Amino acid sequence: MVKSKVKKKGKEKVKKSTGTRKEPESLKKMASVYPKLKTYGLAIITLIIAYYGYLIRMKTAKLKYFIDPDTFYHFEIFREAVKHGIPSYFSRANPPTGIKLGGSLGLYVIPAKVYSLIFSHLGYTELEFFKMWTPLVGAVTIVGVYLLGRKLHSDWAGFWAAAFLAFSYANYSKTYSGNARGEAPFLMFFVFALVAMAYYLDEKAEWKDLSKSWRKILWGALFVILSWLFMMSWQGSEFGIGVLLLFMALYPVLLFVFGKMQELKRFVYDFYPVMLIVLLGALPLTGISLIGYRSFLVFALEVYLAIAALTAIMLFGEKIGLNYSDKKHRFGTVLAVGVLGFAGAYLYFGPDLWKFLAGAYQSNPLYQTVAELAKPDWAYIKNVFSIHYVRGAGQDGMLYVFSIVGFMILLSRISWKLYRGDVTGYKEVFLAVYYAAATYFLWTAVRFSFQASGAVILLAGVLLGEVIVAIERMEENLGTKAMFAVVLILLFIPLPVIAARDMGTLAKAQAANEAVPKSWQDTLLWLKNNSNPLDSATSWWDYGYWIESSLLSNRRASTDGGHAYDRRYVLAKFFSHSGNAGEVDFEAWGLNYLIAWQSDIFKFNAISYLGGAITYGEYRGNPMFMPVGPQYGSTIVYDNKTKIYYVQVSYGGRVYQYIPDTIIDMGTGSVYQNKQPNVPYVLYVYPGNWGVLAYDKIAFSNFVQLAFNYLNPMNITESMKLRSNFVPVKMESGVNTYRFRPFAVYKIDLLVNGTPSNGTWRQVYSPFLAMKLPIGNHTFRIHLSAFGRDVKNATLIFEAYRNGTLVKRETLAENLHIDHLNETPITVSIDVPNATSYRMVLVQKGPVGVLDGPVKVNGKEVNPSFPIAPGKSGDMELTAAFRKDYNVTFALRAMVTYYVTPNGKDIYKKDFYLEPHQDIITYVPIKELSVKAGDNRISAHVSVPSDIFSTYMEKLKQKYGDNVVVYRKRLEPVFITEKEYVVWEGS
Repeated sequence: MVKSKVKKKGKEKVKKSTGTRKEPESLKKMASVYPKLKTYGLAIITLIIAYYGYLIRMKTAKLKYFIDPDTFYHFEIFREAVKHGIPSYFSRANPPTGIKLGGSLGLYVIPAKVYSLIFSHLGYTELEFFKMWTPLVGAVTIVGVYLLGRKLHSDWAGFWAAAFLAFSYANYSKTYSGNARGEAPFLMFFVFALVAMAYYLDEKAEWKDLSKSWRKILWGALFVILSWLFMMSWQGSEFGIGVLLLFMALYPVLLFVFGKMQELKRFVYDFYPVMLIVLLGALPLTGISLIGYRSFLVFALEVYLAIAALTAIMLFGEKIGLNYSDKKHRFGTVLAVGVLGFAGAYLYFGPDLWKFLAGAYQSNPLYQTVAELAKPDWAYIKNVFSIHYVRGAGQDGMLYVFSIVGFMILLSRISWKLYRGDVTGYKEVFLAVYYAAATYFLWTAVRFSFQASGAVILLAGVLLGEVIVAIERMEENLGTKAMFAVVLILLFIPLPVIAARDMGTLAKAQAANEAVPKSWQDTLLWLKNNSNPLDSATSWWDYGYWIESSLLSNRRASTDGGHAYDRRYVLAKFFSHSGNAGEVDFEAWGLNYLIAWQSDIFKFNAISYLGGAITYGEYRGNPMFMPVGPQYGSTIVYDNKTKIYYVQVSYGGRVYQYIPDTIIDMGTGSVYQNKQPNVPYVLYVYPGNWGVLAYDKIAFSNFVQLAFNYLNPMNITESMKLRSNFVPVKMESGVNTYRFRPFAVYKIDLLVNGTPSNGTWRQVYSPFLAMKLPIGNHTFRIHLSAFGRDVKNATLIFEAYRNGTLVKRETLAENLHIDHLNETPITVSIDVPNATSYRMVLVQKGPVGVLDGPVKVNGKEVNPSFPIAPGKSGDMELTAAFRKDYNVTFALRAMVTYYVTPNGKDIYKKDFYLEPHQDIITYVPIKELSVKAGDNRISAHVSVPSDIFSTYMEKLKQKYGDNVVVYRKRLEPVFITEKEYVVWEGS
């Protein structure tokens, strides 16, 4: 009996350990609700999260203007797409020619079609829709990431990925209203293409029976169409193609090495055909510029064929005697073929094998100064992938940490499966490939943080999904597991809640103020209302899209965020130098107005470096401008005993004294030089005991003089010349606008006694001194400033007006020649009548007009600034706009922009610096014709000499050796006429 009792107790213990005891009714109810929560609840909550993510991204839509400067341009081309379908030409960039639109124009066509088909009928204006487009794309992407995570891992992975994506700054940064670049629609279509791909690969099909295979056909078709859409949406969408090709290459290799031949065959039969359709079908879309990278697609097809060849060897190699008996032999086969393939590719492409990645790296001085191309560090990663933000700064980088852990779990699972010989699932392999590729690009340039956000946040979701799924797999009753899962979910919920709160705060702060400062708004709207519609303006390139925008000045911009990169060097040369060293031929750009903004002191390291004023070492280590004063933690001091001005700074418990070499009192104009300076700076002192330290190499530059409306006390003549060529027309809170005159009188002297060669002269005019010309016959000495271009075979004319009526016109000089780098005055006699106003006019050949439509050669649209190659000929058609009637010579102007590197081409050496040049090589005359004011359709047969550039390039090579870098060649259609330049006006 005793033994039987003991056995009975033992049996009872076994029963308890197997979990057969009854659960409380509350847990049973939870068990019944839990599957429905996963199936329906998570989907509904995801939609709510997506909607809230949309609302956060729409906060900035209330602003009058866009936050991101590039979006101003994208809005203009979007409007062109609404009007014309596929836009092809934009007149307001790169004057005087405009630009042929390139890249993936689906970026504009897709939203234009959405607007025309749906939102225009709902009463939305183009601007209202455009402001909501990227928030809408962001919201749809959130849903897409949920579906993708759900399909590749679990409901929970999809849910958490969606929740994190909705409130991640990395994703928000390109999907808020006012930032409408191509990355956002790319990611949306790419994510949905992956969802379609996963459903397509999972769907079993009997191809002979359409009634059983229609789902697979549908998912395959969706994958193809969505792939074309993501390729259209962004020029950088090569990334998506690269991920798919990498997956296509890696997964079959794993299947082959581990002997899964049936799975390999199925994958090849399923995936290879649709991928081929994607690539081949995209090629025709490059012909109409919906996709902008034909050369990459050809490269991708070559990679596809290489992968297909490797796959054929894996499938059929045994038939030709290859040994596939074990993993080592199979891996050896893949390795050998891979090495041979790489060697063949390198022989085929040469060093250009890596050219498709070159855009991510700082490969020239201009890229060195572009913030988006900088390599990220942990501080940056932590900021963009944080959960919690304080005053706009990320505190934890938790999403990225989550993704790394999720990736490690993923690799562990793949490794364990490989160890067991189980590699039948493509999903883990694809997730690993996607994350690895995204992480690689993320760490090459900060510009890729948004693209990486899809993979990073997906893997962060996978981590939390793993934890909850692990609980669901526990050997417990369903109710107990559901309870644990719910408790765990409640523990994680604060993460997206905190992120939502902080992103809402960030979005609200962004929506508090216009990104276009009021001073710029007033300036550009003034320009719109007070200048000719054909006028152009320039400032530093960041503001070119503001100038071009129809919402602001609606004028042509010499350089902007995406065009005329060669002019950035030349413009930087002008801003960072003075005198002859800063003169460039702005008339070649058709420039009418120049805008200088005081706030560009914070960008002046880049400007000075690109302009050749400083070395790379100075660019990296020496600030060009430093505000000083109590509000900046420093004090300006004058020591009566030593007679020294210095800036005193307290830092780390120590006091430092910085003694500049020159001090300029902006209140009185007085100049003081310290005897023993210890820093190479000039101190500008303003009333109120504050000032600015300016690096001595740029302290008296054209920028300083124009942005701060200041004269160079060390060279007043240079300032007089500068101000004669750049006449102030509007000063608006640090935004100073000048009308540009290529030729201008900067000084007039009156002979008061003696002879012109041996007499006394009295100054009667300068930009800073204006006196009435004495009536009667007098001898004058005219000082003419020719800015960046010589006066050649010109005529100087004097005119007198009485109440607006011309009363006298007199030729003062003919066949006039003035070297712009060595100007000499002109001595003339003028019989000055009694009049109310006077002016001098210089007549010489110069460019007029701008292109106002696409350029065609032999019926095909071409690049308007290089429409035909040297040695070629053809029939050219174009539209040119003029201010008035002219007799002109239609010509092609050959120009080259280059820089010289006296200390060698290594851009990372401290002593590297460059000297920018813009040279007009020659003019190729085409046709003499008469044009009318407004638009003119012009056609002519054009023939270009084959050596138009090569001969000049050889001269540059002989002069500078290997230290010359040609940045761009131009062959621009221009119109030359006898042009009247008003060089002086007075009373």
